[in-house]
Amino acid sequence: MVEDSKGHYAKVNGLNMFYEDHGSGPPLVLIHGGIATARFNWGPMIPHLTPHFRVIALDCRGHGKTDNPSGEFSYKLMGDDTVALIRELKLEKPIIFGWSDGGQIALEIGINYPGLAKALIAGGVLSEISDHYKDFMKSLGIYGPGDVDFNKLQETYSEFAEALIHSHSSVYGADYFVKVLFVNISKMWTNPEEFPGDRLTKIVDPTLVLHGDRDEAIPLEDPVRIYRMILNAELAVMPNAGHGVCTSQPEKTAEIIIDYAKRLEEQTSK
Repeated sequence: MVEDSKGHYAKVNGLNMFYEDHGSGPPLVLIHGGIATARFNWGPMIPHLTPHFRVIALDCRGHGKTDNPSGEFSYKLMGDDTVALIRELKLEKPIIFGWSDGGQIALEIGINYPGLAKALIAGGVLSEISDHYKDFMKSLGIYGPGDVDFNKLQETYSEFAEALIHSHSSVYGADYFVKVLFVNISKMWTNPEEFPGDRLTKIVDPTLVLHGDRDEAIPLEDPVRIYRMILNAELAVMPNAGHGVCTSQPEKTAEIIIDYAKRLEEQTSK
């Protein structure tokens, strides 16, 4: 493992993966949303979590400071990456918290690596592609696999788009987000096979499904369906919260995570 001034690097699963490591205590792994980074997604929340956990916040493949030699993106592959980092760091039964794409990755870990995690927290997730989701993709300028219009994203979410360009420029340069990441990740986002569907019934780990009641990307019906498909699941709905709740309401989101972890500990100590 190699350190830089703001984090660490680990050689895992063919990647040079960047991660931040904060605090002490039981391990909590944070997986950011698609086209975001650990710092972008979790920066406001980490200070609320570190009094309770050792927080590992990673940059997924092709995001932020983590490379992606193959150029591939899939939720299962990024789940494999995350598991490889957990094993490299010798984290014992971490809680894995992912938001949006990170939540999809957390679900894949639950499906493919039962028992690895103490618990999964999946926020802003969907089980299958819906018409509502397709319409949201179009609002981002994504019309099909690789068929993207960055100007549409910039027009709809101008500050968000500019922040993301900056967040990814340190490793790949200023053109990477527009010409590579946005194009390649659209192929994953529009592929129905990437979403878990009935495979959710394979998850046996305790799972918290977390969602904002005003999520513009995914209507509440989908996380309710996910909650009902997972045997040992709970559902938390955050009021007046959209898809970006981790950055808009970091303290409230952290409180839900801390409360869930405390209840898990109480259950296992009985």
